[in-house]
Amino acid sequence: MSHVFSYDFRYDDNECETETSVLQAEVEDSIGDIYLNFVEPGSLAQGGGAIDDSRHKLLRAKHEQFIHDAINGLSSNFAVLDASQPWFSFWCLNSLDMLGCDISQQLRERVVDKLSRLQSPSGGFCGGSGQLPHLAGSYAAVMAIVLVGGDAAYKTIDRQGMYSWLMSMKRPDGAFTMHADGEVDVRGVYCAMVVASLLNIMTPELIKGTAEFIARCQTCEGGIGPYPGVEAHGGYTLCGLAALDILGKTDALRLDRLARWMSARQLAFEGGFNGRTNKLVDGCYSYWMGGAFPILQKALKRSRTEGYIYDRAALQRYLLACCQDRRAGGLRDKPGKSPDLYHTMYCLIGLSLSQHYVGVEPSEQVTDITSVYSVPVRMMQWGAMPASLLVLGLRSNVVKPVHPVYSVPYTPLASFVKYFYALPPLADRLL
Repeated sequence: MSHVFSYDFRYDDNECETETSVLQAEVEDSIGDIYLNFVEPGSLAQGGGAIDDSRHKLLRAKHEQFIHDAINGLSSNFAVLDASQPWFSFWCLNSLDMLGCDISQQLRERVVDKLSRLQSPSGGFCGGSGQLPHLAGSYAAVMAIVLVGGDAAYKTIDRQGMYSWLMSMKRPDGAFTMHADGEVDVRGVYCAMVVASLLNIMTPELIKGTAEFIARCQTCEGGIGPYPGVEAHGGYTLCGLAALDILGKTDALRLDRLARWMSARQLAFEGGFNGRTNKLVDGCYSYWMGGAFPILQKALKRSRTEGYIYDRAALQRYLLACCQDRRAGGLRDKPGKSPDLYHTMYCLIGLSLSQHYVGVEPSEQVTDITSVYSVPVRMMQWGAMPASLLVLGLRSNVVKPVHPVYSVPYTPLASFVKYFYALPPLADRLL
């Protein structure tokens, strides 16, 4: 497979130079130098040439070692991320699982022990010892336990305490505060909906007004901002769209405007996504934007045969050629940046979702949103469609398929859902 690489696709500032356009040019220079290394010599011309995509290789062993080095101990420089302790577990476990690496029993037990000590007596999980329970930390802790797997790990979650705490975070306008007296934005809604839907603690009171709040966050551009009246952003767009999919209410949005704004986030020269208008490419948006497309496809009732409305191969090219640290392992924002666990996980999720077409055929979509048990049915309808697999470079570049709403592989997710939906629900109906 080859792709025509051309400098004609670079950003045009219309001779109106700004600080942003200067940075854009610098990024394009660094990416252009990398892509030129993949241009077939016989096709090289002044404006570019044909890229040989068969040479792209996922540095699986290096990335695994990068993650294990972090698991074995971080430097004192990471003290500033003390409130992100559940996230380190999630980033590491999810990356290892997607790569198909073995997760030892010792590591699983270590994670469960750590997270159980971060669970607040009042419900929810704290980001660090002695801190307030936090929606982001609770989300990361629950997702890490999904990946650990097993009844012993599942039983550490105080399900009733979590529900009581989530209700204490709920606001009359349908949103959630991230922690007691904390900020309010769409992240909180997403974290709350993911946790509640996984633990089988969805109730009418918990979800009241939530879809309407998200709809008010859609901007005139079409994307979703953190709260009403604020600029659209890739991360909040994924969070809002995914939360609406859990609720079965993606039709609350202007989907035509959303599709137009999302499509504009993929950059023609780089192939990756940015998160806002006139911003730089960033590997993490491979998930925050790339992961929103399967949900949009479902909302638009597009069939697999119609394909994604973004360039899957271009995204893989950016991730494999520009986001891998070939010396230390791990993945990064863009060339010139250092790899980190956050970007490693979200780049790998973006790679997975661009390789595997995941979706639900329109004729098979479950439309019931009234029953509590419609939640896991709609959740587990998602699946990868092997006939639509697209792998750039070596066949060994394939990583596991990932659920676009829950951002983890399907097998541990299915086991978690099966366990918690065997427990009594907190309400018979959602509407």
